Parts: sequence; C-alpha cells; structure tokens
Amino acid sequence: MTIQSYKYHLLNLLSLFFTMFCQINAQTFDVDTILFNGPAEKRINLVYLGDGYTAGEMNKYLQDVQSINNLMFGKFPLNRYKNYFNVFAIKVISAESGIKHPLTASDCPSGTTHPVSNPNNYFGTRFDVGGIHRLVVPGNYALINSVLASNVPMYDQALIIGNTGFYGGSGGTYATATSNSNAAEIMIHEIGHSFAKLADEYWAGAQFAREMPNMTRENNPSIVRWKNWLNLSDIDIFPHTGDATWFKPSSNTCEMELLFRPFCAVCIENFIERIHQLTNPIESFSPSNSTSIPQGGTVKFKVSNLIPEPNTLKRRWLLNNQINANNTDSININTNSLSPSGHTIQYTVTDTIPFSRSDNHPQIHTYNIIWNISAATNISAPELIETSVKLYPNPVSDFLNVSVKLEKTSRISLRLVSMDGKELFKMNSRHYSAGEHQLNINLNNLKASNGACLMQLTVNDKLITKEFIRLR
Repeated sequence: MTIQSYKYHLLNLLSLFFTMFCQINAQTFDVDTILFNGPAEKRINLVYLGDGYTAGEMNKYLQDVQSINNLMFGKFPLNRYKNYFNVFAIKVISAESGIKHPLTASDCPSGTTHPVSNPNNYFGTRFDVGGIHRLVVPGNYALINSVLASNVPMYDQALIIGNTGFYGGSGGTYATATSNSNAAEIMIHEIGHSFAKLADEYWAGAQFAREMPNMTRENNPSIVRWKNWLNLSDIDIFPHTGDATWFKPSSNTCEMELLFRPFCAVCIENFIERIHQLTNPIESFSPSNSTSIPQGGTVKFKVSNLIPEPNTLKRRWLLNNQINANNTDSININTNSLSPSGHTIQYTVTDTIPFSRSDNHPQIHTYNIIWNISAATNISAPELIETSVKLYPNPVSDFLNVSVKLEKTSRISLRLVSMDGKELFKMNSRHYSAGEHQLNINLNNLKASNGACLMQLTVNDKLITKEFIRLR
C-alpha cells in the first residue's frame, strides 16, 4: 500500500511571527553535503531535514539520508539528470528520539503493535494526521521554513525523514517519509507529489481528487491531459476504482500507485518538465557581456552545458539567423569576414529527451544566448544577466524568499502581481548596500491569489521579472 498525498499546513502564528523582508532568526545546525554538482543558483537544491534524531543519532540520520538519496537518484528519470542537483542534509537535533503517535486514527494498529508515543521532536512530526494512521506529517511548517532559511536558504525542495521504524509518510510542500525499511520507496513516491506535483494513482479519497497532471475528469482522448501518450507505454484513460468519474493514465504500473514500480510515462514527463522549470542546461558561457574583441580578430564563443546521461541536448549555433554549426560547444568567428554593420551570434539548446511529449516543451524549454556584435565588436549576452536574483522555493505556499546580489549600492523596489495585473504586494524603493541580501515575504498576509504570479524587482532603473507559483 502506498502513502496518501496530503497537503497539511499548521502555522502557529500566535507564537511565531516572521517579519517581512527581515532575516529569519532560527537555530543553525551543521549541514553535510551529500551531492554537489555546482553553484546553488545553477542547480536544483534538495535539502533533507531529520526529525526525532537526537545528537547521538546523527550518524544514523546521515546513513538514512544516504540510503534514500542513492536509491532516489537510481530511479528514472532522476538518474538522467543527477548532475542538475545538489543535495544537502541539515543535522537537526531533537531533544528526544522518535515520532509522535497519538493512537487516534481509526485504522491504527493495536497499541501493542505500535504504542502511543509523544517524544519531544524538533518539528512535531506525528502519525495519525487527518485520521489516517500512516499519514505522517511535520507539525510546524513555519519552523521548518525558518530552519531552511537560516541553514540552506537557496533550497528548491525539502525532504523530511522521521526517525521511526514504523511505516508512514506524506506529500505536499515537504516530502516526508519515516526511516522504515521501505523509506527510499516511500520518499520516491512522496517526491512525486512534492516535486513533480503528481496525484496518487490509487484512489485516496474524494477529498484528494483534483485536476492534476496524472488525474482528471476529462476522458475525451483528443483533449485529455496525456493525449500525446495514449496507446504508448501502456498509457490509456483508466477510471479510478473508487470513483469512475476520475481518470488516471496507468493501471497498477506506476510508482504513484504501487511502490517498487517505475514511474509511468506521464509522471516521467512531469518530472522532466519540473527539472527544466527550475534550472536550464546552460551553465556558463564566454565571452561575457563586457568582453571587448579586437577589430579584425578571431572570437571564440564557448558554452558549457549540464549534460543529461545519456546526452539528449540538441545544440545549434546561428550567425545572423543562419545555421553555422550543430552539436558543438564552441565556434570560432573571424571578424575579418564580417561587414562593418551589426551581426548576431545565437546559441540555442533544447533537451530532446523522448520522454517529454508536452506540446510546449520545445518552445518553453529551449534556451538561448544572443551576442550582438557591432562595428566596434562589442559583445553582449543579454539572455543570462539575471543570475543575481533567485526565488525559492518555487512553487511556494507560505514564505517566498528573494535573494538579490548587488555589485554596488543600489535602489530596490519590489511588487508581486497576479497574472491578471492585480497588485498583491508592494515594497517602496529603498537603498541596499553592495553584497547579497535575502528578502522574506510572508504570503499569508497577502490578498488571495493562487497559481502563477509575477515578482517584479526594480534595481535602480532596471526591471527584473520572475514567475512563481503560489499554492494554498
């Protein structure tokens, strides 16, 4: 039996307040690097936190993390994109060992099989949430958020491991699993909920039924969400056993229905699309936007990519919109052969992995660098100049973090707006010194708005816009 998806938010706002745009004060802990592939702003950063591990159990915690992480990155499609990720483990110390079990769910095992327990663990993680015994959820999301902000602020997805041998877990904002013997499979299933935003493919109950990438009420083959996969890889339109008005793409063959299965093709596609939402294959390039090229010289243009395994990146170089080279990371342009008028060099990369059949994948997840060469041979690369600003987590439920790195003292203002143009929040212009600043926005205080929103950050007179997804 798999774990039911459950988004559970318990914010103790009477005892814990976060001040808008102030550094969150929370206890700092030692942080171990489990996997490092590059700078945080150019990678997807997964962060493990333990609950119910005492100071004397830190070795067990790290062993649990490593065991889960090894199996998770052995699972397709995460194994294809392992070098797109960094992984960290925050060594959160609880006063007492274990996870709370109030023995209140109607499906609880007998007290002798799983006795009542109420250890003083750090995040209040417990069984029996929502009246379901195996639904294990941390009780204090605000505290988790503050620990993340104080220890690994540039995280993209957090994973909670509860220190108990009893079976349980949950999806939602934070993927949660116990350290049960099936911990890795539980966490892989839950990361499907939390990271790829997938639904269970078993019937979890009417309260969990909603339109999601692998769950729908639409059964018209021409417009169903997974229409591009029909009759391929065992994908069809299968009714849910608990309610035949809801449909799923696979039957008894997907990790989102039964543990120890591969993900179905529809779920694989959503993992891949999510990876590309959070990062892109272009890691670095040269020359930079400030490089000056001597008149009449030869210029070498070079791009370094994050390569999936096996490599599915299609790369193309264009000179004045005409193909100059394919599937190479560098080209040499002799400026003696160019006329005195302006010219463009464009590099384009697309991931052609066949496991993404999304209609808009080639448009949304094609990445470009454009250099403009003038008669004075000045080169600029306008496509990738916003790397000094990062939003996290994204999607976000409660607290949005904006990291801004300034090379000099600058004037900053900020707006959050919905896609229909309604202003949700405004920070008036103020001066910030050179260096890195973290702005923390409490979304609970804003006007209701779900789905896609825009962050509009103005640095001096330059507007930087980034999209984020708000979940409630």
